[in-house]
Amino acid sequence: MFLNKRYAQALVAFRRAGRDREVTICNAYLLREKARLVSTATSAARIQAFISAANAFIACARDSPEHRVNERLAYHGEAGECYLEAGDPKNAGDNYLIAEQYDAAGCAYLEAERFGRLAEVITQHKESIEDAILERLTTAARIHYSKVYIYSWFVSRCV
Repeated sequence: MFLNKRYAQALVAFRRAGRDREVTICNAYLLREKARLVSTATSAARIQAFISAANAFIACARDSPEHRVNERLAYHGEAGECYLEAGDPKNAGDNYLIAEQYDAAGCAYLEAERFGRLAEVITQHKESIEDAILERLTTAARIHYSKVYIYSWFVSRCV
């Protein structure tokens, strides 16, 4: 049932079997499904629903066994997606970074205008970022830091 994305039914089955960890995982996916169904007209409710789903995925990652690294990475990726849907690109970027999804992390940091974090992603993980995305991120960072430099140069001349 879980593999067929029938999370509500899987949750009931796991609960009956006493498999609490799987119940928590099903609940996270169920929260995300419910968040997707919330109308965009009720923006605050939609944001809160996605934040709840993101927090549930983070809890799943935290509770994953130590040896299930890929599982933990996947849950952080899901949390990043939920934060992005909630309009919180900074937290999305942080979770994408943990999930080792560097393209998505860079794009989220760019959207959040977190240029320091963007620069870290570019310098530390440029070989893992798709070339077209890397070029876009690098160009945006250069433009930002050029503006900062030019502004501080003008300010220093005016004082």
